[in-house]
Amino acid sequence: MLALQGGVREHLQLLESLDALAIEVRAKTDLDSIDALVIPGGESTTISKLIDNFDLKSSIQSLIDSGLPLLGTCAGLILLSKQVDNQPGFFKALSCSVARNAYGSQLASGEALVSYADNDEERAAFIRAPRITDLSQTEPIAWFGEEVVAIQQGNIIGASYHPELTSSTALHRKLIALAKAD
Repeated sequence: MLALQGGVREHLQLLESLDALAIEVRAKTDLDSIDALVIPGGESTTISKLIDNFDLKSSIQSLIDSGLPLLGTCAGLILLSKQVDNQPGFFKALSCSVARNAYGSQLASGEALVSYADNDEERAAFIRAPRITDLSQTEPIAWFGEEVVAIQQGNIIGASYHPELTSSTALHRKLIALAKAD
């Protein structure tokens, strides 16, 4: 769990409820013993600056390049996307484009029912959420109505929403399965 800023505690609690051993990643040495990584929602500019300040970018990028399973929610999706608001992304790990705050301001935030490819449905929180504007080589895995709100490309999952705030477990279960498969 990248624990620099954002919904860290909630993700940790959700992972632990699924019997996953979750640790807080704040330093390069914390990355040595992980089987997967969650990049939480929060403020993407702040998280990217903290990644740079803690000199974690190249280490995380190496793990991404090696196929480490990752889950990025909200700001995490922004950091993993190839393009953000028509600008190059931070990690460029997901072949998609996103638009920041595309579902509205903080006042427009709320919960919605998200549908998954296996016909499961869960409530999820959308807080100044990014919209996936181009899927490219990614596979849609969750929808809000007709709109794709979660994608997967190989071992990387990205979601526009905060599943950890509503105890929505589908994406975390998928991440754990990817980690166990490696």
